[in-house]
Order: sequence, then structure tokens, then C-alpha cells
Amino acid sequence: MKTQLLSIAALALAVFSCSPRSQEDSDNRFEETRDISGVSRLKISGVFNVNLIQSDQESISIDGSQELSENLKITQEGDLLTLDLEELKGGFFKDQKLEVNLSISDLRSFEFEGVGNIKTQSAFNLEEITINGEGVGNISMEINAKKIDADLNMLGNMNLKGKADLFNLKNEGIGNIDASELIVQDVNLQSSGIGRVAVHCENEISLDVSGIGEIKYTGNPTVIRDNVSGIGRVNRN
Repeated sequence: MKTQLLSIAALALAVFSCSPRSQEDSDNRFEETRDISGVSRLKISGVFNVNLIQSDQESISIDGSQELSENLKITQEGDLLTLDLEELKGGFFKDQKLEVNLSISDLRSFEFEGVGNIKTQSAFNLEEITINGEGVGNISMEINAKKIDADLNMLGNMNLKGKADLFNLKNEGIGNIDASELIVQDVNLQSSGIGRVAVHCENEISLDVSGIGEIKYTGNPTVIRDNVSGIGRVNRN
């Protein structure tokens, strides 16, 4: 059942990402910018794309069809900003798109349960960040932080680059994770997913691998734990 739902969601993402904007949708285009303040945690659910910008001038801007924009719920409780797009009557997909540009000064927690593409427009300089991904889509982020925790059970691809002292990665999803341009000192990697995972570690790495696919690491680290089983292989350096 889970596999069927993921397949449907993947098809939905393809339709959402590739459909051209219709003339009717262009005529009903909606744009709005709102000021926000004090956001450091983000939760996303629904079908739309999000661009993340680190800036002291915090704001959220919406660009898309009138109908989708009106169904996007934006709520803030303390430092938690939630973006939730409710399904339209008759389904999401009517050749309509929605793009959200979010400017925030800090991001300590990011939770993705939607269908869409998430990307940073430039590097985020942070103390630490926790990333939870259970949606369908692609995530591309540039992060410089002391600590990055990522717990992924999503369908899609993730690309990480930047620098970190510690990277804790738990992967149970389907897709590829490319963190080869994330220069990390210490890595704790747990993977039971399907796909390819690539990391770069320069000090110590711990491996718990039982998935299907390829695990690749570079940087010539010291392996302090090497627990590898399942179908797949580990490409060391």
C-alpha cells in the first residue's frame, strides 16, 4: 500500500513540476508578500515549491494561481512557521503552480511532508539544523553549520553542500542522497533505504548500512564502526 501511494505521489510531482502554465492560470496569477518575524522552525505540507533565502529582512512571498494561493494556510506559533496547502476540490492538478519564497535569518528545524522541490538560494550559516523529510520531491540545500541531523524517509533526491563539524544521517527512503560536497569532519551514517548515498568525511565515520544500493564516502576518514549488510556495496574513497 505504501509503495502504491509513493508511486501515485511521484506521478503527481511529475505532473505538478512539468505542466505548462495555462492561459487561464496566467490570467488568475496571484502575488503577495507578507512580513514575518522570529521564525527558526519550518514545517511544509502540500504540493508547492519553496525557495529558502537567509536574510535579516524576514518575509514570505507567494506567486501562483489565485485558487492555490487562497488554499495555502500560513500559520506561525512562536518560532514555528507552518505552510499547509489543502487539496482543491477535484484534486490539486489543474495546470496550476505555486511558488513560495521564504526569507528567514535562522533555521534550526525543517520538516517536509509535501510534494515539491525545496532549495536554498544561497548558503545558510547556522549553529545546527535538524532536517526531517517524509515527502516526495527534491531537496537541495547549502548549509554551513556545526551540526546537521537529517532523518529521511522520502521519495526523491537530496543534495547537500557546505561545511559541518558533525553530520548525522539516517536514511530509510527511496532515492539518491548526494552530500559529497558537504565537507564534514565526523559522519554517523545509518542507511536502510534504496538508492545511492554519497558523503565526504575527513575525520571519523560510522557506518550502519542494510539497504539496497551504493554507499560512497570520500575524504579518507578513520572508520570507527563498519556494520554493513543487505544488498549493495560500500565504495570507500
